Amino acid sequence: MDPSPTSDDFIRHLGDDWIPDCSIEQKPYVGQLFPDVDTSFTFYHRYGSSCGFDSRRSTERKNKLKKTTRKYFLCSRAGSPEDDTSEDLSIKKRKTTSAKCDCPAKLIIAADGNGGFFVKKFIENHNHSFAGKGTMQFLRCSRSLTEFHKRFIIDAARLNIGATRAHAIFKSMIGSYENVGATVVDFKKFSRDIKEYIGKHDADILIQKFKDIQTSSDNNFRFEYKTDANNHLTQLFWADGVGRRNFEVFGDVVSFDATYRTNKYGMVFIPFIGIDNHWKSVTFAAALLEKEDADNYKWAYEAFKKIFGSSVKCIVTDQDPAMKIAIEECFPGVKHRLCMWHIMKKFPAKLGTLFCAESPFMDKIKNFVWSDHSSIDEFEDGWNNVISEFELSDNTWLKEMFALRSYWIPAFFNDEPMVGLIRTTSRSESSNFFFNHFVQKGDTLSEFYLCFHSALEKQRNNNGLLNHKDDLMPIPKNKKKIEKDAAELYTKTMFYKIQEEITASCGDMVMEDMFVADEVKSLKLRDPFLKNKTFEVKLNLTTHDIDCSCNLYTRVGYLCSHSFLCLSLSGIPFIPRQYVNNRWLKRAEERFSTLVLSELSNLNPEEDAKRTKTRDCWFEFQGCISDASGDIEQIDFIHKSLTVMRNHIKDHSKLGDTAPKDTSISDFIGLKVVEEFTILPPNQSNNKGCRKRIVGAAEKSLGGKKRQKRKCRKCKEFAFHDSRNCTGQS
Repeated sequence: MDPSPTSDDFIRHLGDDWIPDCSIEQKPYVGQLFPDVDTSFTFYHRYGSSCGFDSRRSTERKNKLKKTTRKYFLCSRAGSPEDDTSEDLSIKKRKTTSAKCDCPAKLIIAADGNGGFFVKKFIENHNHSFAGKGTMQFLRCSRSLTEFHKRFIIDAARLNIGATRAHAIFKSMIGSYENVGATVVDFKKFSRDIKEYIGKHDADILIQKFKDIQTSSDNNFRFEYKTDANNHLTQLFWADGVGRRNFEVFGDVVSFDATYRTNKYGMVFIPFIGIDNHWKSVTFAAALLEKEDADNYKWAYEAFKKIFGSSVKCIVTDQDPAMKIAIEECFPGVKHRLCMWHIMKKFPAKLGTLFCAESPFMDKIKNFVWSDHSSIDEFEDGWNNVISEFELSDNTWLKEMFALRSYWIPAFFNDEPMVGLIRTTSRSESSNFFFNHFVQKGDTLSEFYLCFHSALEKQRNNNGLLNHKDDLMPIPKNKKKIEKDAAELYTKTMFYKIQEEITASCGDMVMEDMFVADEVKSLKLRDPFLKNKTFEVKLNLTTHDIDCSCNLYTRVGYLCSHSFLCLSLSGIPFIPRQYVNNRWLKRAEERFSTLVLSELSNLNPEEDAKRTKTRDCWFEFQGCISDASGDIEQIDFIHKSLTVMRNHIKDHSKLGDTAPKDTSISDFIGLKVVEEFTILPPNQSNNKGCRKRIVGAAEKSLGGKKRQKRKCRKCKEFAFHDSRNCTGQS
């Protein structure tokens, strides 16, 4: 009989026997021999899969020696539907269905006395229709999460791609839902199993992961943690060898800002960010804190000093008062600056969006706020004039910002080394936005770290790409030797910035005065690109020491256009090496760090070797498809060869050899549960972004009714769980 009948066939044969139609090789027969129970069930399982029905193991008989003498395999629809009637009529019943219909199909095997088994009885008749081509994918026999599925789900989760989207992407890769081999529910269950596996051991798993990294993978990895009186994790700080090396070269300015909704415990995530030699954000370290108060920040800063062994020149934060208190205590004497970007973006919210958009206020105030070359008096006069012009003298927030002007206005730190880096944009804000693409609020700490590591890998891969591009020589614009000198020294990104200064030195700059005294050449220049301000440049013709009143080198670490003009007029065709800042040079982190990085190794060499071989097989397969180039004969050859290989693998694999679920999950995520609790997971924090959700109007209309309890088939109690996640005993 056709295994996928039409609706008319179904009505016509209702009540009759349904006999699967398949090849003789796939069908069991009485007397067929099998070496063991698992092999026999595998055969019956594949038979059902090819015919369109599910099978399951059933009862068995054993002798006095506890050895199996007889085993029953049934159709999954065997047995009677369970009667789920409840005596309590007040309990709302769920609408459920049952697939069981007393199907008589079965396979019975018995021991043959020689250690093997033979088919004693085989009933092939069913009393129901079989799954057809459009529904075969929903059978249990057609749904199994392979290693490829699980690896794909894990890798997708590290990129903040949930199970549902991962299933949709997998379908697009395969071509159709029928060929996926698993449903979206199967994908979700595996994600759920990961969280259940981590469970209450979450903090223990992560700390053990850090210890393993430190001893086996990266001996420069450092971490600190703290627990409360009840041994719950409250603070965690970590930095790997690459981050520590980057800090040694680029750690003159550190920016950090708290971000939320990154883990299930509501802990505050704080990445410590700097600026690398490509003018890009680089991550030095990260911390997770229980609360966003001064005590937690103090602990994080002390951990920072302990791990990195040195302080910084300048720290950039937002206007968090707790951070300010902690910085003053932990980093005395260090320049603390507020991020200009954070403050400037608040103007529309504080003064009115329409006012800031339609009036010239923002354009005028920015002329004084963002100016690198205004003096303190010029800024204060300009600010007061703009405030008076728009009658905002009584605005409380503007008064507060003016009182804090020494913390965020460039005019107050024009002469401080490298502090000019903070005026570009919000490094922490952009980094938080970057990391939030990889993490989500439901992540455990262990999952969060895996996602954080994936984000870090992407950031460092981008850095590697920029390092690679530095091997290409930029095309000079001004045909000057000093420009070629800069191209050989600096990264491409920094070269283009310096090239702009060299180009500006060739422009319409007006020389008001020039004289030489005691081997020092002095120039007075009026710069039309900087509001016709006059700057004084002094160059020692012997030592090539140079100083310009614009202080660009002091602020950002490379020479200004005024200095390049003075060098050009003095016939000096190269950049004086005392003004070549190491942090902007090509491969600076490799050349100027004293930290020797060990060769990174995998914590599980066997797993790493397996993944490498799997990847090689995948590339070989892709190469075969590519080489076929659409040739139908070649593609047919590939298909036949793959079929032969797959059948060979099936014949030489056993269903019982599969690893336990917990072991499988441990291998995939690279995290192992410790046997005893040493550190408990964090308590739920109540920080910003972790507040109770706002109840919508539709939910309010329900009158505050609570979710109905339902009967669990496992513990037989009415509760808010079911048999799939019941923790009780059956």
